[in-house]
Amino acid sequence: MKNQRLGIVLAVFFACCAFVQSQSAPNALRPFDKNLPPESREGSGGMNYHGGPVFETEPTVYIVWYGNWTAKDKHIIDYYFAHLGGSTQNKINSTYSDSTNRFVPNKVKHSVQNDYHDDYSLGKSLSGDGDIQQIVANAISGGHLPGDSNGVYFILTYTDVTDPGFCSQFCGYHGPSTSIVSGKIIKYSMAGNPDQCKSSCETSYILGDKGSPNNDPGADGTTAIMWDEFSDTMSDPEVNLDTAWEGNFCGEASDCCAWVFGKVKKDSHGHFYTNVIGGKEYAMQEMLQLLSKSRHGNVPATCKNVF
Repeated sequence: MKNQRLGIVLAVFFACCAFVQSQSAPNALRPFDKNLPPESREGSGGMNYHGGPVFETEPTVYIVWYGNWTAKDKHIIDYYFAHLGGSTQNKINSTYSDSTNRFVPNKVKHSVQNDYHDDYSLGKSLSGDGDIQQIVANAISGGHLPGDSNGVYFILTYTDVTDPGFCSQFCGYHGPSTSIVSGKIIKYSMAGNPDQCKSSCETSYILGDKGSPNNDPGADGTTAIMWDEFSDTMSDPEVNLDTAWEGNFCGEASDCCAWVFGKVKKDSHGHFYTNVIGGKEYAMQEMLQLLSKSRHGNVPATCKNVF
């Protein structure tokens, strides 16, 4: 398929340069750029283990809806994470292990009880990562969400929210924080609604789709960014504090497959999708599957939609 090949051939720059991130978002999905040279590299190279931890037990996904997200938006994203555990897509993450020989489980915990709506508590013009961490801290200190070191906290900014670097330097990013909750390492991630910059961050638009599988390109695109950052958090939750898995040429697992879509299908309405989660179709980039259980040397890997 033409769109599939387009996604693959344009991935090389992101894969090779994903580790060159902005200071405010060092572990990020970089924006798509249609003007990059057509060089294909899917499935080449490998990953290196640096000794850090992976998620060894079932993670809980927490979502802070920052701004005026609609009920439809929320349902699309909530449904995905409520059904991601046990899927053939998330099974790719289970190929990663740490020095205790524990592997990332193919399990995810999420429900609407793990959500919190933040009605622009810091305004619509955020100042960067400090504000993102503060939003997480406020949700926890306010008793809206627990302080869970085995969770992943997503801050989702609505289309009318600006954040330095979003759309120009990153579509989303993740990291660990030792300051959100004293004595704990909290894993968090920022993802913006890509309706704000469709050509840079919105998966369906990049695939050439005028709509999206769930008839909501912004929410579908946000889910795709979250999948990217969720996977990186599973295999490298304490990046830069105690780094686990990174490629010697491409960065973290998702960076190695950035904007690589693999086998793209059409639904009954002509919209492009790659994966079925629960009973819904989603358009997602591939993720890097390790091809060996070894943690020594350059471990071979390949980009896949499912495992």
